[in-house]
Amino acid sequence: MKHAHEVAQSAQTPPAPRRTRPPRLDWAAIAPTIAQLRGQGCSARETARRLGVNIKTLEAHLRRHRIRHAIPMDRPDQVRRTCLNCDTAFVADGRFLRLCPECRAMFS
Repeated sequence: MKHAHEVAQSAQTPPAPRRTRPPRLDWAAIAPTIAQLRGQGCSARETARRLGVNIKTLEAHLRRHRIRHAIPMDRPDQVRRTCLNCDTAFVADGRFLRLCPECRAMFS
């Protein structure tokens, strides 16, 4: 009886494991397309949509390989602000200034 049970088990092949993740991408093959789309000014979301890739997958790849946007976002030297003390509008010389010149002079 024991032998018949072993024969029955060996005749059945175990089911193939289900793949829960999507198939891996060949990043080397799609790297030129990514570079071209990013060079044209496409965002990561638009690039992922055109390639048919999950946005989070593409963002993780770009972050992992330190690929920045083709057009760097320069921060302006002057920023419009509202004073935190007197609530007047002014143009700050840097992005960290939050007080107008009058209030800065008063607190210094």
